[in-house]
Amino acid sequence: MFRINLLCLNFDEIYYLKFMTKNSHKINAKIFYEEKQIINTHSTKFLALLIDSSLSWNKNFAQLMATLSAACYANCSDELFVNHETLSKI
Repeated sequence: MFRINLLCLNFDEIYYLKFMTKNSHKINAKIFYEEKQIINTHSTKFLALLIDSSLSWNKNFAQLMATLSAACYANCSDELFVNHETLSKI
């Protein structure tokens, strides 16, 4: 399929993700393409969202909290240099 569309795969950047529930049994699957193994991963970033094998939002919330914390810190530190009228417009 990839040759038909003249696409090439970069095996250094290709992973696959198995979605599993807490009650499912682990399956040791190995996926190969042209004698090269595609590596399994437990999480990946796709369109700025962290997707993990259990489809939980914990990593997304942790990343969001870190980003919001940094933004709040930057906003609070601006109070030392900018007057309150300008801060209210931000």
